[in-house]
Amino acid sequence: MKRVGIVIEDSLYKALKHYAVSQDTTVTDVIVRLVKKELETKKEQTQKL
Repeated sequence: MKRVGIVIEDSLYKALKHYAVSQDTTVTDVIVRLVKKELETKKEQTQKL
């Protein structure tokens, strides 16, 4: 595993944190899930070409 640092607006982080809490998960888990989903979507789009 690798640790990654990002810069994010305070308001976006606050919304992300609230979302994570409402889903009973962590901010890290939400971000990882979204990145995986985005990469899979891009992979599928590339394969269709």
